[in-house]
Amino acid sequence: MIHFTTLRKLWLPAVCMATWLLAACGGGGHKSIELKSEADLAGHKVAFNSGSIYDILLSKRDDIEKLSFNMQTDCIEAVIRGQADLMVDDDTFLPPEEMKRLGLKLAFRGETKFACGFAFRKNDKELRERLDYFIDSLRSTGELELMYEKWYHCDTPSRVQLPDLGPAPTGKPVRVAFSANLPPTSFPVEKEWRGFEPELLERFSRYAGVPFEYAFIPSSSSVAALQAGNVDMLGGGIFITEERQKTLDFSSVHFYAYAGYFVKDTPEQGQLGFWPRMKQMVQNNLVVENRWRYITEGLWETVKISLFSILLGSILGAGVCWMRMSRRRWVSGIAKVYVDLMRGIPMLVFLMIMFYVILSGTGMSATAVAVVAFALNFAAYVSEMFRTAISSVSKGQTEAGLAIGFSHLQTFFYIVAPQALRSVMPVYKGEAISLVKNTSIVGYIAIMDLTRASDMIRNRTFDAFFPLLIVTVIYFLLAWLLGKLLDLAVKKQA
Repeated sequence: MIHFTTLRKLWLPAVCMATWLLAACGGGGHKSIELKSEADLAGHKVAFNSGSIYDILLSKRDDIEKLSFNMQTDCIEAVIRGQADLMVDDDTFLPPEEMKRLGLKLAFRGETKFACGFAFRKNDKELRERLDYFIDSLRSTGELELMYEKWYHCDTPSRVQLPDLGPAPTGKPVRVAFSANLPPTSFPVEKEWRGFEPELLERFSRYAGVPFEYAFIPSSSSVAALQAGNVDMLGGGIFITEERQKTLDFSSVHFYAYAGYFVKDTPEQGQLGFWPRMKQMVQNNLVVENRWRYITEGLWETVKISLFSILLGSILGAGVCWMRMSRRRWVSGIAKVYVDLMRGIPMLVFLMIMFYVILSGTGMSATAVAVVAFALNFAAYVSEMFRTAISSVSKGQTEAGLAIGFSHLQTFFYIVAPQALRSVMPVYKGEAISLVKNTSIVGYIAIMDLTRASDMIRNRTFDAFFPLLIVTVIYFLLAWLLGKLLDLAVKKQA
């Protein structure tokens, strides 16, 4: 017979496999619709990226059903699976090779032209004016148009190489955050960023004699990173609008974009079997361009942040616990206010305040800020656990230790602490595991953790499920391993 404990251990893999099977077998029955203009959108379900210019434009229409998603990958999946009739994004958003692979087509292109440029902080003029002059000079010689043709009028922009521009300049780099990592505008291939904008900036780098450093920051937090001084400029096909010009300065326009309305293509493609599709997903998400490195690098960041946060938070928590148990009211009062404050602030909000406000000018790395933020939050919770566990040990134990000649310190470490440790470990273990899972939010401050690694892969492959499935399994294994290590530590202590 299969014991209940065995079934309980298998529930997560079973759920993951069931989810994947539903994803693999679902959809496919949704037919293409014919659209020729924006007037034809009436009565249809339209998917778009939340916070984009298309979100703003479509919000004015009451004759359509609006589906807002955080990533273009989710918009695509909604169309493929029939949850949405169409999606709207830049007309160059999907190269022909990707549209063919995904079974989508461009129904029509909108008539409105949107200017795109690089964004800077207000009054940060020197770099912006030099870039403006460089862009205008490339436009006057026709080089800018040739670069645009090379990247945007190519069927396979993901295979286009950056030109050999010679060695990069040395010195303090200009930090650029791309809010998109999609061909042909800006996208990473292993450690190298490619696309129209990276080539433009690399050419400018040689002209101005300054190196550039690139990172991906989601549009939801990229402006905050710029205004806090964590990056020097923003790219990724940012539209120049009157509203945005009130808070940001923009470079000269380097290209124009139109709205593209994408629908499912009419020809129905045969469904691959389970193993052929699994092989294809592994190939696309892990093997091509060595995308597995995103997972390993993200795993390393998640492990670092988790372990250092738990270690530092436990030390701080012990200190807060001592303050809470102090006989001096002002000391215990400070600790109580701290605990209540940490408990009352959502972790995501606290993390962003620490990164974009409190520690923004210190020069600390994003990883270090994340460790401090999680440690401070963890300390508040474990301090109360420690206090409760210590209080549960009867005073007779302390009196017995003192009676046999132990000092107060020796009595605590040799008699009280071991008993309190066994009592507190189950809840401590649960809080530590929760911390590991909560680190999935560090992508909001531009850290390439496990969750952000899956987003990077999803943005390149437009596979909504497989990268998330991999990350889900890894998080489960991390939590299981951490629990086992803590159990082992308690057994050795006993």
